[in-house]
Amino acid sequence: MKLKITNNKIGAQLAFGIDENGKKHMVFGGDLCHGETIEVESYKGYPETFINPKVNYESIEIFSEYFDKDGLIEFDKLVEVKSKSKPFHRIYEIENYWVFPDRKIKHHVEYLYDTNLISNSRIKITNSWSSVVSGAEVYGINYIDLLKKVIEERKSISSWFICEREKDFDKGVYADLFILGNFNEKDLQIQLWQIIGEGNEILFAHGLIDRETFKFNHFDLATHHVNPMMIPELIYNKQRIDLINKEKWLRIDGDIKQEDVFELIKIFFPIDYLVDEFIENPMPNDIL
Repeated sequence: MKLKITNNKIGAQLAFGIDENGKKHMVFGGDLCHGETIEVESYKGYPETFINPKVNYESIEIFSEYFDKDGLIEFDKLVEVKSKSKPFHRIYEIENYWVFPDRKIKHHVEYLYDTNLISNSRIKITNSWSSVVSGAEVYGINYIDLLKKVIEERKSISSWFICEREKDFDKGVYADLFILGNFNEKDLQIQLWQIIGEGNEILFAHGLIDRETFKFNHFDLATHHVNPMMIPELIYNKQRIDLINKEKWLRIDGDIKQEDVFELIKIFFPIDYLVDEFIENPMPNDIL
């Protein structure tokens, strides 16, 4: 059945389609084809409701053969739908279906396009094209200044940064962890956690830095899911805690500039650069 998709949108992912008799039908995924006449398929057996066949699949797991062990897909395996795709609303095709960057990394994907890092990237895809994403404001530290300090002094940093003003924890902010491996290793390692409130999600960034060139050769972003009751163990007792689950969002391999890495971290962590609000507490080596 063919329907002419009108510009009358219904909610986030629906639009009206008009048949040859002028009758209106709801089309899931029709909002992706405004003004076009498209072939549609029945939507889950609902009467008078149809779906754009390009998005007529239940889960991205049907593409799992393309994923790496972390559920990411190499960008070069995606074919951008040039007639539809646009910044912050990218559409890619796999096996005649449409997929989309996960909304958590929509801004990261645009940054990777702008800096020509996209072809070396692996990203998390989804079957949802909803683009609303937000994050709470949290406090952070100036990572670039810290990295410069390490490079200049050739000393490793293994530190825990906690906001000095206890009242800020009431706003849902816990702490930030910054670790660099020592100079005897092949690569310096950077690991950063953003722990927000008493929830079970911890934002995590990880990178490897060549100790000769000080360029990043690997970078990834993930969300770690933990038992919220264990967060005090991590913060105050500096104990490594078990993960219930983790979701990897983005990975880049190859030469990456420091400024690009930290810009991606800033996008992922809604950071406010308030270095003076933090104190540095040395951490024992057994947490590394």
